[in-house]
Amino acid sequence: MPMRKRRKQKGRRHRRVNRTPRPVTRTRPSESAGTGAVDEKIVFRPVQAGGIGRPAERTWQHLRTCGDTGASVDELSGVVGYQRATITRHVDGLAAHHLAQQRDGRWYAAQAAAH
Repeated sequence: MPMRKRRKQKGRRHRRVNRTPRPVTRTRPSESAGTGAVDEKIVFRPVQAGGIGRPAERTWQHLRTCGDTGASVDELSGVVGYQRATITRHVDGLAAHHLAQQRDGRWYAAQAAAH
């Protein structure tokens, strides 16, 4: 009976990278958020730099064009082109920076942010 070549099993060592969780960063309002002064360069910085990201700016621009009528998350999702969960994350970040507010299930651009 011929002897078979034994295969070396990899084991879990090759998955070490995937077992380490990525750090999760959350957006935090900037120091100037409470003063009514909005510095768009700071607010819409990448998430890793403490901003809410450039894609959120697209959501905010459309929210500003809605004016007094406001927009629901579903309407924003249809127009802006992001999924509903992404739009929800955007408007939550905008609200944390005092750029948007929610009333009766609709989102409105904050008065101080509407130039």
